[in-house]
Amino acid sequence: MSTTGRARAVVRRLRLQRPARLVMSGLRQVRATGHVIRRESIPRWRAGAAAIAALPGRVGLLLGYRRLLARRIRFDLEVGTPDAEGRAVVVCLWNRPERLPEILRILQGQQTRGGVHLVLWNNQPAHSGGYRATIAAWALEADGGIGALRSIRYYDSPTNIGGMGRFVAIRELVRRGYTGSYVMLDDDQNVSPGFIEDLSAAASPRSAAGVWAWHNDGAYWNRQFAESTGESVDHVGTGGSVCDSAIVTDPRFFTSIPLRFLFMEDIWMSHYAMHNGWRLSKIDTPVEFVLSELDQGHAIFDDKERFFSWLQIPGHVPLRA
Repeated sequence: MSTTGRARAVVRRLRLQRPARLVMSGLRQVRATGHVIRRESIPRWRAGAAAIAALPGRVGLLLGYRRLLARRIRFDLEVGTPDAEGRAVVVCLWNRPERLPEILRILQGQQTRGGVHLVLWNNQPAHSGGYRATIAAWALEADGGIGALRSIRYYDSPTNIGGMGRFVAIRELVRRGYTGSYVMLDDDQNVSPGFIEDLSAAASPRSAAGVWAWHNDGAYWNRQFAESTGESVDHVGTGGSVCDSAIVTDPRFFTSIPLRFLFMEDIWMSHYAMHNGWRLSKIDTPVEFVLSELDQGHAIFDDKERFFSWLQIPGHVPLRA
């Protein structure tokens, strides 16, 4: 395919045809008539210009995500010894580098029968040096094998793919032989020493359960929060949840989510699971949120409703074979 052909394919993939045409047609009209832009046309022009300005970033995200899916993940650091009976815990790192020592301390202090196998997915390479130093310090202190945290796997993602990194990370563990359910924790969450055991008690095949759980009534923001452990729900947030790792064995889980909704992995996981007959439920365990002002989700507030509506269209969520 020629360079022009590839560019056109990217434009189609990113759904930029309409805003691009609007801008180009407007330019041709101004050039031909010499007229000034009408006031009522300004919002349309701004939307088209913004879409074109965002094109390089969206192309970079598309290509970066595809590269991550096309190959095995080679962790940048692997320290400690995974426990055969342990529970995998996946944490995405973004702009809270000061939180990692506390996350390690919390997991080290878990009162669980098996060990904790931590996987860190870093979406912000600028903080890589600090993260690596923290992990190295933990490796020296934990050499005696004291505490629940038995191993750490760390990866610097070359592309920020948000929370979908959790699933790419666990896909690599599954390829290495991991089975059963795994825990997802956000780096802005403090949890109790019984957190892993509370989530493990709710783990089962073809299910996802979490502390951030609610019932939807026809719209994303029209929701009622669940109150009791075991209560069936329509949505489970990924932070503070446990999920059957089999969810990542379907390649379409990764390829069927539109690029513009890539940072809404909790909505995608919940709809994909329910659409395929999995059970979603509430877990009641102590969780404290900190530094929530740094959450990437604030920038996609309105898009969550759009994604929810898109998911209601038949055929948009794949059925597992």
